[in-house]
Amino acid sequence: MADSKLTICLVCLCLLSPVVMAEDRITVSHYQVQARYEFGLRLLDLALSKLNIDYEITSPYQENPLGINEARGEYKVINGDLDLEFRSTSEKLEASMIPIRIPIYQGILGLRLLLIKPSMNSTIGNVNSLEDLRPYVAGHGLHWGDLPVYRKNNLKVVTSPKYENLFNMLIGGRFDYFHRGVSEIWDELDRYSGDLVIADNIMLFYPHPVYFFVSKSRPELAVLIEKGLQMSINDGSYKRLFQQTYSESIRKARLHDRRLIRLVNPVIPQDTPVIDTSWWMPEKYRNN
Repeated sequence: MADSKLTICLVCLCLLSPVVMAEDRITVSHYQVQARYEFGLRLLDLALSKLNIDYEITSPYQENPLGINEARGEYKVINGDLDLEFRSTSEKLEASMIPIRIPIYQGILGLRLLLIKPSMNSTIGNVNSLEDLRPYVAGHGLHWGDLPVYRKNNLKVVTSPKYENLFNMLIGGRFDYFHRGVSEIWDELDRYSGDLVIADNIMLFYPHPVYFFVSKSRPELAVLIEKGLQMSINDGSYKRLFQQTYSESIRKARLHDRRLIRLVNPVIPQDTPVIDTSWWMPEKYRNN
């Protein structure tokens, strides 16, 4: 019996050693290597840098710029093959992994501008309401967590499991617009500037909290990340990183000059904390 208790204690110490032994290296593996995930990874690095630990953020897909899709990545995190992903929250994700309920993008990923072909600007650019938008067809990733938002709001959607394919589908006329976060659309516009533009005058918004989700096999990692995030909030470095990253995107988007169309998000859990959008949302749109 004494031997079995000693074995249990040693196992527990091994499990907890990343938290209590600062000299041990913490490895955090993920699959999100595309450029659109850069801010989330920078924030993860900022959070871990606040702690007295040696750490490495790594991905087995680093040499593959397309990585793997969200469905495959989610499966690997749930099974413990990878440690972490960051996704828009849902009850399903919060039940299958450990959510860290601090919104990575402070809700800005829920503010969507519309990529369209130039010939569509005279019509989509002058949409005034959700009802006006419904005749048009949106493009969307098949496995993206906010897909139910568009279905709930009775917006027509064409999907693809591959992110890059959606741009060529839009150019080819398979759908009318591709809604993109104000924080991610500019690099995409640069890549397709000869074929696509951003629709004038219109923007969409829905509550869209994106969290770090940690594999249940790494509870000690979830504790570390949450602690580091709280420290970065308290010392102002989180907000500085956000503003350094997105202030130019927000300025170029001319949010004050656009009509805001609000959508309902049916998938976020009822007890989801309210996001403070004051970092970026024009005051006239914050509470209505």
